Amino acid sequence: MQSSLPDVSFNLSSSSPIPNPVMTPLILQNQAGLRVEVLAYGATIRSIQLDGQELTLCHPQIDDYIKNDGFLGSTIGRYANRIAGGLLRFGAEIRQLETAGGEHCLHGGKGFSHRPWQVLQQSADELLLFLHSADGDCGFPGDLSVWQQIRLQGTALQIQFRATTNSSTVISLTNHCYFNLDGSAGIDGHQLQIFADSFLPVDASLIPTGQRQAVAETAFDFRQPTSIARQLAEADPQLRQTGGFDHCYLFPPQIGGSETHEQNQPLPVMQQMAILSSPLSNISLTVSSTLPGLQFYAGHGLTAPFMPRQGLCLEAQHWPDAPNRPDFPSALLVAGQIWQQQIVYAFGRDHSFE
Repeated sequence: MQSSLPDVSFNLSSSSPIPNPVMTPLILQNQAGLRVEVLAYGATIRSIQLDGQELTLCHPQIDDYIKNDGFLGSTIGRYANRIAGGLLRFGAEIRQLETAGGEHCLHGGKGFSHRPWQVLQQSADELLLFLHSADGDCGFPGDLSVWQQIRLQGTALQIQFRATTNSSTVISLTNHCYFNLDGSAGIDGHQLQIFADSFLPVDASLIPTGQRQAVAETAFDFRQPTSIARQLAEADPQLRQTGGFDHCYLFPPQIGGSETHEQNQPLPVMQQMAILSSPLSNISLTVSSTLPGLQFYAGHGLTAPFMPRQGLCLEAQHWPDAPNRPDFPSALLVAGQIWQQQIVYAFGRDHSFE
């Protein structure tokens, strides 16, 4: 499925922040039965419920989100996923990025996921958040201003990003919800379909090797609805190396027509990426996005208070280490341009299991 990026109801004009304690939940809900709980801290989607059924993993205490080592529900930036060695090759310059004590820069370091965002607008089913990231923040170049709209439309949750910079930089933002559609102890019983023909193999430290591998005849083939547990049981070298699925599926970007505002980057096309479903709850999740990659992480690294594989992530994003890979889709944002991307989580009842 492909569609043009829909118009959104917010603009980039300045707006006074709405006073809000950053750890006080902001509730969005509508008559379709969708209820979403957001924290301004980390622009975190703490909870998504459909007709009272919890669909994400939630920390038991609000204050747990201050540490939030697993990035549960957080907005990830400036750059989602990994940049090798924390080294950003930017023209003739090499910048050292924050690695948070690890080997690589992961999710921008202690970046957007561990910052208080400003609340600019809120209604019953819509929220507008803002964050300014100064030049040198976690090592990244350029002052960056980011607006994020979270909006409910029927049983779909829409996330719209817009960003501007005063100096060229790289950007890849996503949401890091861990989904479990039935509240069970694990996601092995879920079925998954990913509409991609290829993925990025990784080395032992989860950095792409540079190859693009076809999913056909591998454990990574989810082109038809497939049991996650069955694929995890495959004797695949990549799964043995990483301990489970933590790989980017490829959706080469497509541009949808001319942009009316000359400062905007060309509008990407919305692509349907994946459908997750649970035979136990009969609930399905369809993930669509304008971004060129989908990271499928099966949650094998989850720690207390959760169990490994209690939830999974489907993170629409730019490809990992793309700033250092000229043959990957570009994640560059040039000064004066407007970067805009969208992610949609559409929930529904899957009657095929009944």
